[in-house]
Amino acid sequence: MTIKLVATDMDGTFLTDDKHFDKERFSHVYDYMTKNGITFVSASGNQYYQLKDFFKDFPKTLFVAENGALVGSHDKIYKTDTFSHDVVQKTIKVLNSLDDVQSIVCGEKSAYIAKNVTPEFAKMSKFYFPEITSVDKLEDVTDNILKFSINCPPDETEAYMEKLADMIGPTVSVVTSGHGDIDVIRADVNKATGLDYLSDKLNIEPEEMCAFGDGGNDLEMLRYVGHGVAMKNASPIVHETAPFETVDNNQQGVIQHLEELFEI
Repeated sequence: MTIKLVATDMDGTFLTDDKHFDKERFSHVYDYMTKNGITFVSASGNQYYQLKDFFKDFPKTLFVAENGALVGSHDKIYKTDTFSHDVVQKTIKVLNSLDDVQSIVCGEKSAYIAKNVTPEFAKMSKFYFPEITSVDKLEDVTDNILKFSINCPPDETEAYMEKLADMIGPTVSVVTSGHGDIDVIRADVNKATGLDYLSDKLNIEPEEMCAFGDGGNDLEMLRYVGHGVAMKNASPIVHETAPFETVDNNQQGVIQHLEELFEI
């Protein structure tokens, strides 16, 4: 099989639990991919600006950010898929009505949090969203909205996912990477739609792509590509979906699998 594009999820996949990766080891893989015309893509629910910072030393990296709602390079945003104003307002109203939920509204220019969030949530938000703005009311944000990022009690994740899907309706898709983190995105947007855009742009067939993931928001991407790889630490549904497996994220499973795949 000829691989022309490699896409990887970040948290729980490319990154270790302490949010790092072996840059020296990855540099060898990245150099091989660059020399052989293989495109490397960071495909994540995370903010575009955070992903660019992670890969600032790897300038040819492309990005499928915000769970597929934004596709771009280091230099340019290629496309965005945003919500209608009505869906934004309805979603914010639903989020405001739920106890034990704290929310981030993710826009093209910045992410936004309410000023009354807990200090712990504010600190966490600034790590994942380097471009973030505190506002009095989320309803007053005028940016084009890509996604809603929600934090709930971890042991209630599935219940809140069902509640959000029911209350907001079929215009949205509710996905999780686990651990109480939930994303609300457009129903017609996911990481696979981002890769499909790159397939057309770069003239690369899905069968020529490899992807890595560990959570529910990776399923469409893993089904889309020809070489889908589950992390050892992935959820059961990911293992059922991906035909291949690598060691866990703390053992640099993505890098190890690529070293084996490319025989480097």
